[in-house]
Amino acid sequence: MSTSAVPNEGGSVSPSGGYFKGEVTIVATPAKNYKFNGWAGAASGNTNPLTVKMNSDKQIVAQFTKITYNLKIEPSLSGGTIQPNGGTFEAGTQVKVIATPASGYRFDHWGGSVTETVNTANIIMDSDKTITAYFTKICSLKISVPPGVGASVSPDNGVHDTGSVVTITAKATMFPYTFDHWSGTADDNVNPTTVTMDADKLVTLYFRELTAAPTVTDTQTIWGGGSVNVTIELNQFDWVQGEFWGPYFSVTLYDPNGKMLKNLGANFTFNAEIPGRYAIVLYNANTLVAAAYRLTYTVYH
Repeated sequence: MSTSAVPNEGGSVSPSGGYFKGEVTIVATPAKNYKFNGWAGAASGNTNPLTVKMNSDKQIVAQFTKITYNLKIEPSLSGGTIQPNGGTFEAGTQVKVIATPASGYRFDHWGGSVTETVNTANIIMDSDKTITAYFTKICSLKISVPPGVGASVSPDNGVHDTGSVVTITAKATMFPYTFDHWSGTADDNVNPTTVTMDADKLVTLYFRELTAAPTVTDTQTIWGGGSVNVTIELNQFDWVQGEFWGPYFSVTLYDPNGKMLKNLGANFTFNAEIPGRYAIVLYNANTLVAAAYRLTYTVYH
């Protein structure tokens, strides 16, 4: 008796052949991703294991076929397409599925047999699979900034999920301008403000030029190792422009919460991020001698 498998890689047959008397039991064992599909040659049917009566020479063939699985695409409510749109694939096949959002939508996530959050997924067909792509409707936010005035706006132009509430913040980066108002927001007179994205939105930002208050001059002599705090009461987004002179001195700026912001040079400008009392700390680093300084500054409200 001789046995064989078709296709050869589809599985194995035991025993593989030999001389037998009486009855012999033959077992067909499929390889990974294959299934047994019946006997051929001197045997028939799909009984496995198979008992064969050895009353003559026999050639027996075990037939195997590749397992197949179904990929089912559940249509999402709206917002895009999936390719491929389903089908039957041999076991072990890697299927690349791509979700493509329609105009005005973004891909959000997969559901079903795939849990990834990127719009391209690779699926190994080791069972039947059902997947759904979910899309989210989006709206565009455009922020118009007046020319000639430096500004920092966060976030900048972009798209956002429909129904989301976006907080936007503006800051003038050019001296001596400051925020004045918005148009197209939930409250045009506050900064930060919010925009509800129920449609495409255009928001316009307006600045105004600040007015200089009287210049202040502070002059003192500080003993070596000593320091002095010069405090300035500021509104949010006020600007301060000043000059400093004095040997041996280090000059440091602190905000109303006591946080050190930066070291100030001989000529300096800074903008009040928050309202309150700012402190310029002048320290005579030469511990051996007293030294005089002169600090001049102008607040722009």
